[in-house]
Amino acid sequence: MLSNIDWKWPTLGVFLFLVSFGNFGLLLIVYFMCILVGGLVIAVYHGRQLSMQTQKTDFPELPKPQLGVMKIMKTMENITKIKNFDKRMTGASVIDEVLQEVLRHAFRDYIKAWYRQISDHDGFLLDIRQTVQKVAITFATRSKEVDWMPYFTQRLVDDFASHIKLYRRATDRVNMSSKDAGYEEHVVSEFFDLELEMEKNMCRDVVCLDPDSERQYLQDLSEVLLFLLLPQEDFHNKSFRYILREVLVNGIFLPTIDLMSDPDYVNQNIAWFCTERTLTNETFLQVAKSSIDIDELEAVKEIVEQNIHKWRSKDSGGIDDALVKQNLNSLIFVKTICEGRIKRLIDGVDDNNDISDICRARNIFVLSLDEIIENNIALAVFIEFMTSVGGQMYLFFYLNVEGFRAAAEQQIRAAQQRAMGGEATEADLESLRRAALIIHDQYLSEKASSRIKIDSEIVKRTLQRIKSKFLSESVFDEVAAKVYQILHTEQYYEKFLQSNVYMKLMEDLGLVKEDRLEEGDSISIDDDISLKSGSSLGITKSLNEDLANDSSDEIPAPALKSNMSQYDDEVFISAFISQTGIVKEAEKSGKTYAVFAVRVTKKVNSEDDIQEIYRRYSDFHDLNMLVQEKFPDLPGPGLPGKTVLKNMNQEFLEKRRKSLDNYLQNLLNPQLWEENKGLKDLLMKFLAQGLWEKHKSDLARKDSLGDREKLESGKVAASIDQAAGENIPLRIMLLLMDEVFDLQHKNQWLRRRIVPILRQLLKATYGDTINRKIVEHVDWMTSAEQMAEYIKKLRDAFWPDGVLAEPRTERDHNTKMRTRIVCKAKMLGSITDEMKTLMGQEAIKKGVTRVFDMFQHRNLNRRLVYVFLEGVIITLFPHNKFSDLFCKLHSRSSRLKAKEELAKSASMKDSGVRKRTTKR
Repeated sequence: MLSNIDWKWPTLGVFLFLVSFGNFGLLLIVYFMCILVGGLVIAVYHGRQLSMQTQKTDFPELPKPQLGVMKIMKTMENITKIKNFDKRMTGASVIDEVLQEVLRHAFRDYIKAWYRQISDHDGFLLDIRQTVQKVAITFATRSKEVDWMPYFTQRLVDDFASHIKLYRRATDRVNMSSKDAGYEEHVVSEFFDLELEMEKNMCRDVVCLDPDSERQYLQDLSEVLLFLLLPQEDFHNKSFRYILREVLVNGIFLPTIDLMSDPDYVNQNIAWFCTERTLTNETFLQVAKSSIDIDELEAVKEIVEQNIHKWRSKDSGGIDDALVKQNLNSLIFVKTICEGRIKRLIDGVDDNNDISDICRARNIFVLSLDEIIENNIALAVFIEFMTSVGGQMYLFFYLNVEGFRAAAEQQIRAAQQRAMGGEATEADLESLRRAALIIHDQYLSEKASSRIKIDSEIVKRTLQRIKSKFLSESVFDEVAAKVYQILHTEQYYEKFLQSNVYMKLMEDLGLVKEDRLEEGDSISIDDDISLKSGSSLGITKSLNEDLANDSSDEIPAPALKSNMSQYDDEVFISAFISQTGIVKEAEKSGKTYAVFAVRVTKKVNSEDDIQEIYRRYSDFHDLNMLVQEKFPDLPGPGLPGKTVLKNMNQEFLEKRRKSLDNYLQNLLNPQLWEENKGLKDLLMKFLAQGLWEKHKSDLARKDSLGDREKLESGKVAASIDQAAGENIPLRIMLLLMDEVFDLQHKNQWLRRRIVPILRQLLKATYGDTINRKIVEHVDWMTSAEQMAEYIKKLRDAFWPDGVLAEPRTERDHNTKMRTRIVCKAKMLGSITDEMKTLMGQEAIKKGVTRVFDMFQHRNLNRRLVYVFLEGVIITLFPHNKFSDLFCKLHSRSSRLKAKEELAKSASMKDSGVRKRTTKR
């Protein structure tokens, strides 16, 4: 049907055309066909002629049309080259030269390596290079504006000491042997529980234990850093920013943190930092004998056996025969020690039980009771022994009396000299009498908490001597002689000589002769350490200071001469600290302390009565303890903190005066008196004329137990008064030593003797300018030349001879174990002989071992690296609230969430109890 229609219509059209036009129409069609054919013929002919003409010429250049495609191709041609531009970044040419070299190597190996596979265009590389340079300039500018001294001398040391403190407390909490399975996991768990207790509102456990959370944390941190360092237009380029972020996280942060938290890497660096002379035969054998890791001993045994085979191959007689035999004997001796130690560990034998048997087989010294009391190490062990047998009160009484005697001799002699000059001496004798009464009431009275069993007649005679008009230093001689006899009995001194702790003490003091090698051996142990090396560390000076500072800590002294009736008819007007001064107690003792003058104005019988009273910081501290106990919710500024070292600098005293006056003015607020009944009476007693007799509260009498608990759970430097100024670096260094060797938890008698000697040793080493020495050393470490050296070491480590270093090969297990032994031995050998004599070899060994063991926990090392990184960032950007940011980032911890849920549950429970109580 369709085909019929298709051909009919054209036929009909032709038929109608011919009928309408006839012959003219046919002629018109022919004419049109001729024109079409003729045009085609002419076009073909002309083209052929033109083609033939072109072939006969020398191919002249034809102009290329400037089309859009050609413009795009021209733009994309590889004609962009990295041009020379200003390469200055830090302002120090010595740093810029090395830094530019590092950047060239980094671009070549870490960016061009993958970018050239995508494009040959150099514009991107130029942009990256310029951006990195801008970041370096911004970073250098900020670094120059920051005072790095407080960070390196205070915060860095405090963070490290606090890390040690957390580890010590964590290991104390874990009631497991370090050889038990799961010990490391328990220590890490306790560590982060304690960190949450210390930091209050943050915990780094998630970042250190979960790789995904760690990566997220670094990405968030990198975003903030890029926002601060990148130019604005580059930061808002998301693709560019994300590339930089991932390079920063995966190429810099994570590899560096992984490396620095590796225990083997830490051990290698510690061994490298310690000089070769610190690795002695004595320390090596000491570490090997005390090792509790069988793998360490097996690794040492392996290398020793290899050396034995090597030396035996040379044992063929001749000139070097004596040297060969000597080395063989030494190596065989070390092998025997390792094998014996391994056997004891496998058998589960406790070495402490073998000490007495080993020592009894040798020639040991017998210390007299006087020598034990004179030597600080022996005294500490004797105090622990006396405590274990329940006789510590006799020893403490005797030590108190000896200290009292030394202080009394000086004060009475000084009083006699002043009396010859016509000066009054009653105040000095009264102060001494109060100190004697404290000792009597603490140890001799019927109500004494630490009462010792002494004939009542002797006690009565002693009390009469204390209350007599003419007080002498021999007031306690009769009772002290009796106590000395008790200490010397079989129950105490004789039993101590026969105990295992005494044998261990002899070994600690070096008074036990060690087994020597055969003649000619190259390994030797020094066995001639004299006891008297520490005998000069007497207790007299520290007791003199203690009695002068805290003579009324234990019992109330006689009642105040001024009582409430004195100011019943008086109207108090005002009080303020007008000035401060330094008082020297006695010419020979040389003891000085600061005194603050408080000007008190009262209206008596319609007239102003102005009085000057004098108070020490300890008086304000005692007042503050009473206020805290009776009025715990009192608002306002608190008392400025105590200082670790005395500071008599006038600038510091003026700051202390202002702080104390601010504290006093807060307490003198009449509105507070109305809201807190009894506060006014307490202040009126404090501001009364005469000495402030300390009425220690239970809180204060327990040596500020609450404060000590806060300090125990807080950071190490929390006990330092930041107003102390230049002394802070030395103080934090002392606190670090205090934490490493656990002096805070030693017996207080020993600690009072050790800490002053530590200060003397430091001053003997550096002089009175120790703080300046520390500051100068930090200045040198952060100088442009040293920074350039650090960058050079980085360059040489990553690109030796300008070529990217090969990946670090994994060290075998035995090599790592031997590195552990060398590291421990070098750390122990770095401690000076003076320190070992002062604190005892056992205490030194425990402290060094604690620090070494801490570095063997990869996750804890990770935490320490993050703490240091955060400290640097907070110091570098002090106005950007990074502390709040880190708290927010670390708030993802499940420990913190559990703590918040527990607090919320407890709050709801308390609220429910109150509601039920109200209904009833």
